[in-house]
Order: sequence, then structure tokens, then C-alpha cells
Amino acid sequence: MITEIIGAVVGSKLDQQDGDSGAKGAVIGYFTPRLVGAVVKVGLLAAIGYGVVKAVQSLTSENDANY
Repeated sequence: MITEIIGAVVGSKLDQQDGDSGAKGAVIGYFTPRLVGAVVKVGLLAAIGYGVVKAVQSLTSENDANY
């Protein structure tokens, strides 16, 4: 929860530098930690899946070569 609050404050301050009200930056800053967390989890899952597929392919190609 604290990351969302910090993100909202930082986003608001960055948006105010352009002369805007800061509301858009606060909203973007609030949702950024959640979005980054989701992207990291999906990327990690994809990397693990890729590793499993390559390991299975490696094992099946070794077994095919033995016959």
C-alpha cells in the first residue's frame, strides 16, 4: 500500500512540473507499481515455461539419438 501512495505523490509532483494539475500523474503513479509487478510475474512465468520446454526438448532429442 505504501508503494501506491509513494507512486501517487511522485507522479503528481512530476506531472505538476509540466504545469498540469498533477491528478493524471497521481493516477499513473498509483497504478504503476501494480502494473510493473504484474509484468514481472508474467515475464518470470514465461521464462520458466521456456526453460521447461527446452529441457523437455533436450531430453527427448537425447532419447531419440539413443535408438
